[in-house]
Amino acid sequence: MRVSMRVHCVLPVFLALMVGCKGDESSYTRHPPEGGSSTGGTVTATCDVGVSTGDVAAPVFWKNIQGQTSWFASPVVFDLDGNGSNELIAAYYSIYVLDSAGELIAELSDGDGRVYAGHVVVDLEGDGNTEIVAGNGSRVFAYEWNNGAPTLKAGWPANVNGAGTGPEVRGMAAGDLNGDGSIEIVVTTTETAEEPDGGSQVWVFNPDGTLYQPDGLSWNAWPRYNAATGEGNDADRNGYGHHGYGCYGLNVGIGNIDDDSELEIIATYDNHHIQAFDHDGVAINASPWFTNRSNEYEGERFTWGQFIRWVDPQVEEDHYHNHTGEWPHPSWTEWAQWTHSPPNIVDLDLDGRNEVLGVPNIEMHEPYETQAFGIMVLEGAHGDGSRSAMRKAGFETLKRGDLPVAVDGWYPPQAPPAAATVNILGDERPEIIVSLNDWFMYAFDADGEQLWRYNYSHQKDIMFASEPIVADLNQDGSPEILFTTYGDPGVLDSGNLVILAADGTLLHDVSLPNTGENGNGNGAPAAPTVGDLDGDGELEIFIQTFEHGMDIYKVPGSTDNCLLWSTARGGPLRMGQPSTARRD
Repeated sequence: MRVSMRVHCVLPVFLALMVGCKGDESSYTRHPPEGGSSTGGTVTATCDVGVSTGDVAAPVFWKNIQGQTSWFASPVVFDLDGNGSNELIAAYYSIYVLDSAGELIAELSDGDGRVYAGHVVVDLEGDGNTEIVAGNGSRVFAYEWNNGAPTLKAGWPANVNGAGTGPEVRGMAAGDLNGDGSIEIVVTTTETAEEPDGGSQVWVFNPDGTLYQPDGLSWNAWPRYNAATGEGNDADRNGYGHHGYGCYGLNVGIGNIDDDSELEIIATYDNHHIQAFDHDGVAINASPWFTNRSNEYEGERFTWGQFIRWVDPQVEEDHYHNHTGEWPHPSWTEWAQWTHSPPNIVDLDLDGRNEVLGVPNIEMHEPYETQAFGIMVLEGAHGDGSRSAMRKAGFETLKRGDLPVAVDGWYPPQAPPAAATVNILGDERPEIIVSLNDWFMYAFDADGEQLWRYNYSHQKDIMFASEPIVADLNQDGSPEILFTTYGDPGVLDSGNLVILAADGTLLHDVSLPNTGENGNGNGAPAAPTVGDLDGDGELEIFIQTFEHGMDIYKVPGSTDNCLLWSTARGGPLRMGQPSTARRD
């Protein structure tokens, strides 16, 4: 089955302030580099040391589980009923629940499409019953696991088809936004906000499937963007108003980026904007350093998502601060395109204040052509907000990769450039591990210095890497980096499991067995997951593929002493930072 990844939208208008949409990528062939890998950093223990028996053992194939086409929903290992035995929850077009032996015990298939984004596994209310929450088509389903079986939770599914255009859920995260002990579900969709039939892209739901609405508000908190005017709404906020296009690739993160106790929601869009929302739906102001240059709104302050992020910091200073010079345009300067960019919330310098990290593709020319993928780090709205959405020191210039892989058409789909942001090298500050879609996996330190990169191309013109995960596989306290690869539908040996040491040294490169054919791609697009499913004390690696189900490998000599980033987006809450599912 082949699924369309996205649709075209309108071209930019209203000079440089209106949102723009992505042009056609050029369909020329780029060839992978030969070599270019490097290592760097001092390998040392960053987490608890167990009883190590030596080097990381080669993964041993355990079994294959037949399934449907996988997208980017990595599986979750979780003890659903608290009986001391784990289950495996995998998402394809249906949700599969398997027991500790890898045998299917439930298939949930109420939806009418695929599960694109990682599903959430958590006890939503803290009542001892675990829920499985997944987006499928234009609906969000929540299943309650009780007495060894799932049932559709009362109040669900929730519908995100606000404008009647049939959007798809492409991003999901969960967190206790207001600290009341219950978990809210945040989803992003492919909806657009074009008048007159525009809909909303970001939705937040309570555990009972209703829209999240904090007490005491005079406005409807969610969904956003909305077309309402006045206090708390989007249409005339800061004079200019907000315009959102669809969210096409895991475009949501949750974390605290200001000084209050509530959590914020970060969303990236199929344009040149990244937005930050308070839990009540109100967009957060950027620094007053950024102001509107247009005559009608001269000097008005922006929210995070009201202005295009240009790659050159001097262009932003001239345009948004000094209001001088030529109005920027991609024909002569680069802008950041956030179509597939999942945001992370991370405290890079350990000062107690989180930053927002994203990996947009850098575009230029008309039609727009991706020049590279780059890492942008923005400060949160801390203190008086004077640094809100400003570039973090050391990241004024985007850290960027080489010319990326080019695909003629939509398949295989571009890999969402999702980073893992955890400490792998022992100085306590987190590193940034990410593929920049140029045949290399990279590691940068907290100051933005490149530590190493690894060439995973296997000399194939089309080869992407999954989001990396991070876990200690031999109990020495130094974590390893694991990821999978995928490529062209017609190149049937594109699937690999790659394991690197913390300094980028290759430890194991495993070709996935018994590959099949699928029109969407070949290999494993979702991040692998690590966990001890069968309870034998050693870890398994779970790999979902486009075309031959799930491969499971065992790692001799491993244990769960150090699971830093065990599944996509940091954990079963998919927050864009390390997270664990609650069991009170």
